[in-house]
Amino acid sequence: MSSVFGDPGYARLPDGRRLHYVSQGEGRPVVVLESGLGATRTEWGLVMPAIAERTRVVAYDRAGLGRSDHDPHRRHLDRMVEDLGHLLDHLGEDRYILAGHSLGGPIIRAYASAHPERVAGLVLIDQAAEDLDFYYKRSMRAVAMGAQSVMAGLATLGVKVVPAEVRRILALFPPDRRAEALAEMTRPSEIRATRAEYAALAEGFARLRSSPGVLPPVPVTAISGALTPSKVEERVRPELIASHRRLVESQPHGRHVLAERSGHMVPQDEPDLVIAEILRLITRPAG
Repeated sequence: MSSVFGDPGYARLPDGRRLHYVSQGEGRPVVVLESGLGATRTEWGLVMPAIAERTRVVAYDRAGLGRSDHDPHRRHLDRMVEDLGHLLDHLGEDRYILAGHSLGGPIIRAYASAHPERVAGLVLIDQAAEDLDFYYKRSMRAVAMGAQSVMAGLATLGVKVVPAEVRRILALFPPDRRAEALAEMTRPSEIRATRAEYAALAEGFARLRSSPGVLPPVPVTAISGALTPSKVEERVRPELIASHRRLVESQPHGRHVLAERSGHMVPQDEPDLVIAEILRLITRPAG
């Protein structure tokens, strides 16, 4: 099946599952993009074309999302990291530049800690931060998972619910990319896969917080959204930015960048900034 987001392909995993990915451009180092919670390759529709002018760039759908096969196992962080490793093995390069948004940040950090020889640089885009108590509050998780269950039930009945923030983001995309993204994200299976990722979030973050691992001595850039469009953001945003700064300050080649016109959705609100930071690592390979 073709995709307006790039040339499609499938990585076959050892357990028989397939991960769907799209690719644009040619060259090395190859850039691999890891999406946020419940998001797919479509998250990167405004970023990939510019990266592809310089090198090959790949975005993929985690298990159960987009066009990737469902995973019957619990979708905890270790499982996601393992799947990413199988995708990278399938792509066949020695080293990669990895960029991750939100939940994608901890995923690529965990992979880099376990496989430092495979990583040439990291770009963490408003990444989720396992050192913040926010992610462990049962009340927040209950509300989010309850809303996802309701959305999945409505979708099963043919009622497509698209939150206002998602509609705003989709309006930034060209019509063909918007249509492909919308067709997938309103499916019941998509919402259930998002809920599965959320259900195991705190468990995975707790393990990462207790055993964070050591990142390789490669360039590590953290991009933080600066805007606070909601009351929750007003409370959490300063702590999140501080966490991002702490992380890069602990790295020999760390860099912190503020996305002044963005809240959490930096890849859509300021794609040019994301592109610039990824291209910066392409022109400065880790040595």
